[in-house]
Amino acid sequence: MPLYDYRCEQGCGEFRAFRPMAESSRPAPCPQCDTPAARTLAAPMLAGASPGWLGAPPAAGGGGWRRACGFGCSHAGCR
Repeated sequence: MPLYDYRCEQGCGEFRAFRPMAESSRPAPCPQCDTPAARTLAAPMLAGASPGWLGAPPAAGGGGWRRACGFGCSHAGCR
């Protein structure tokens, strides 16, 4: 189940909640005051991704894959 970020407008602040994808657009109840809270936009969490993995792919002129693939890579842009 995905983890979504929400903000309570009653002053309780931000919180996170695991919710089914089918309920992703619906407000979630605030854990402190039970008021429906709107979902906020958050950057994706890329756990375990190396900083070199981020960036443009070789086809776009970047070196992102080249730095992440390491030795023995078979990507056309990494050879």
